[in-house]
Amino acid sequence: RYLRAIAPVSLRTPRHIPSMKLSLAASVIANVALCTALVCLVTFGGRLGAPVASRTMAFSRTVTPAPTFRSAVANAYCEEVVDPTRNVRYETMSYMPDFNERDQEAQVNYMIRNGLIPCIEFDQQGVTFRENSRMPNYYDGRYWTMWKLPMFGATDARQVMQEVRECQRNNPKAYIRILGFDNIKQVQCMGFLVAKPSGGYY
Repeated sequence: RYLRAIAPVSLRTPRHIPSMKLSLAASVIANVALCTALVCLVTFGGRLGAPVASRTMAFSRTVTPAPTFRSAVANAYCEEVVDPTRNVRYETMSYMPDFNERDQEAQVNYMIRNGLIPCIEFDQQGVTFRENSRMPNYYDGRYWTMWKLPMFGATDARQVMQEVRECQRNNPKAYIRILGFDNIKQVQCMGFLVAKPSGGYY
């Protein structure tokens, strides 16, 4: 009986709920209006005091497209011309500016400090070609001729550069490079071109 007596009372809607709904709706509308006004002020506030001429130009139909990454790259390299017939590269160092003798000595000293053994090689062609066979995966010119023996006892770059000059005197029309070998791993770890014939590919 007690539950039956209070059940109808608990299901009744209080009188103050409609007024709360109206207050909440008014608050939401006011907040939306304030946010809209703030966005308009931030977006167009800098141009409110602009002259009439500048306002009319803002609505011009002539629109300049914004530069893209692709157009920027095209403009940066549009005047670069590469010779495809004389653009052969030798090892990684050939993509850098040409080394002078001091730079070459610095590279050789780096080899020696890191335990690599300098070795001098030369070749008349300087590139791979196919002359002795046409079988798949066969190329001539992969291996160059070694100048003397690897310089196991070299402790200074000047010793290596002296051998380079001697090799150049005996082979004036050859490409000459210095390689750095690891005698433990039995692999070539470094190499760069130090001399080339006049008019040769590089």
